[in-house]
Amino acid sequence: MKIIVTAIFASFVFSPPKATIEKWLIEKSSNLSIQGKSNVADFRCDIVEYLRPDTLQIYKDDEQERFFRVKGGLTINVNCFDCHQKYITGDLRKALKADEIPLLKIELLSLGNFGNTANKNITGVVTITLAGVIKKMEVNYIVQTGNDGTLHLTGSRQVLFSDFGLTPPHKLAGLIKVEEQIEVRFQLILRPV
Repeated sequence: MKIIVTAIFASFVFSPPKATIEKWLIEKSSNLSIQGKSNVADFRCDIVEYLRPDTLQIYKDDEQERFFRVKGGLTINVNCFDCHQKYITGDLRKALKADEIPLLKIELLSLGNFGNTANKNITGVVTITLAGVIKKMEVNYIVQTGNDGTLHLTGSRQVLFSDFGLTPPHKLAGLIKVEEQIEVRFQLILRPV
């Protein structure tokens, strides 16, 4: 009898706490841009309005954890990129295989513990699916809390076209060439649900 009581007490004392799940809606005012360089000029392509509302679930198993698990992400139509110049926009969409596989998917897997601190630097892990290729990457964010209770995740990540089996755009028999490395910048605006 004594052994059974001890086992029940031990499992009660050492059982892990249940995770707190926070739900956040990705606001359509969130934005994403790609910045790159060619041998002629720099360029920037934007998606200035995220039209599809998606929800993130953040699992806070323990407030002292270094990282929180995340479920959810966003899906972006590559044809919505606007490079502010017709030819560059067309070339980028072609290079990203927009006609064949038009969706860019970013799935958030984890976020650093951001607590209640504004302007905190954190790291997270995402999977990016582009042109049928899936890559797991680490991303650095700055977290800010808006006066309206929103959470702003601002970050950037350097990627290579070749990471996704893509070739950078080029024009005029190769006289104009886009560099292999581009920078993806984003601001996710999250509203608690």
